[in-house]
Amino acid sequence: MPLTRRLDALVGHQLERWQAAGRRTQTQPSIAIASLLGAGGEEIGRLVADRLGYGLFGRDIVDEIARRRGVGETLMQGLDERVRDRMHRYVADAFRSRVFNENDYLGEVVRAVTTLGRRGLAVIVGRGSAFILDPQSTLRVFLAAPVPVRVERIAKQRGLDRAQAEAFLREEDARRTHFIRRHFGARLDDPLAYDVTLNTGLITPAAGADLVAESLRARFPGAA
Repeated sequence: MPLTRRLDALVGHQLERWQAAGRRTQTQPSIAIASLLGAGGEEIGRLVADRLGYGLFGRDIVDEIARRRGVGETLMQGLDERVRDRMHRYVADAFRSRVFNENDYLGEVVRAVTTLGRRGLAVIVGRGSAFILDPQSTLRVFLAAPVPVRVERIAKQRGLDRAQAEAFLREEDARRTHFIRRHFGARLDDPLAYDVTLNTGLITPAAGADLVAESLRARFPGAA
């Protein structure tokens, strides 16, 4: 399915989730997943979203929301002005107190992540979501795996030989590390930046998804 159609479908389903959740008294949390390349971020994110009935928003979807300004307003549907103002203030405060030091596009990414995360019932993979969202309403997850395991997975997924996979991994690790350090003033692999850290070299994606889902319920007992 083309990305634009997939985005429209995801947004429509997410609005339905929020509308149903609006009948509950307790705000629902979100999950922010940071992942090293080859550690299974997208796959485990998808499995977690399926288990919980949450929406899944990966890097490509978040980028597309940031590019299409009208989507952000659509995601705000159903909110009264008081809640809208609170979310806008949260974004403004974040830009004052954190290192976000890039162009207007990064600002749109932050607004997209904030809108999704603050309204809840979403699994957001990458784009600094673990550093953007409020820890009081977000389960922050970091996925890692030993380099040899990640190299093997990348080689298989991308049809590369081992040397090519190792080179690709080094470049991607450096890029992701630089992105988090430059824009959020943080370390991607800082264990204290997360609520849960999983070594996916030792467990299956299904087991990892189960652990994340159980961690959400333990951290937020009222989570749907």
